[in-house]
Order: sequence, then C-alpha cells, then structure tokens
Amino acid sequence: MQIDHPILQFKNVSISYTPGKNAVNHVNADIKKNRITAIMGPSGCGKSTLLRAINRMHELYPDIRISGEILMDNRNILKMNPMEVRRMAGMVFQRPNPFPTMSIFDNVIAGYKPPEKKRKRRNCRDLSDQRRAVE
Repeated sequence: MQIDHPILQFKNVSISYTPGKNAVNHVNADIKKNRITAIMGPSGCGKSTLLRAINRMHELYPDIRISGEILMDNRNILKMNPMEVRRMAGMVFQRPNPFPTMSIFDNVIAGYKPPEKKRKRRNCRDLSDQRRAVE
C-alpha cells in the first residue's frame, strides 16, 4: 500500500551491533501521520532496535552501525542534530531507558524547548517587577 506524504520513512535501514551481523536488515516502511502504528514480532527480532534508531540512541555506543535513511517529514534524521531529532520524536519505554552519558536532569530536559512567546512575556514581567522594586 502506498502512503501519500508519510511522516516517517525507513529506506533500506540496517542496524548492526557487530560488523557483518545485522540486528535489523534492510527495513523499508512508510508511517502515516496521525495514525497509531504497531511494530510486532517475536522477542529479539529488532523492534526496539529500530525504534531506538529513530531517536539516534545508538550513537551513544561506538560499535553500532546504521545504514540506509530514516526520514521524518522528508528530512534525513541521521544527518540532523540529535537534540533536534529528539524534540521532534519522543519515546516512551516500558522500563526507564536514560541516555547513559547524561545526568538524570539532562535526561529529563533533553527534549524540552521553552516556548519563545512565554519566555519573552516572562522576561517582560520580570523587568516590570524589578522596576517596581527599585521605585
């Protein structure tokens, strides 16, 4: 089935933990926007490995290799800044799965980006409160 304007695309994605042995082998899939999509299979078949690749979590480990393309909104996430990717696609796991090289605080705020408008308003309020205190 052809999906028009998929939000997420896997194009010939392979992932290996050991050179020459793929955990995920040549995956091609289009994911439709605003739909629930299930990835099913037996234990150890690569479901979580594929999902972790979306958030570029494998880059924390030097031996893991990803080939192919993962496109989100037609942008290759493997060529984007990892923090920008993580702001676009959040992940929830059954068990806590923090980034091992980051503190708990940094893990919690990893995808957070304060809204520009609220930040500007807050700064204006802070300035007006400071002015009143001086007067």
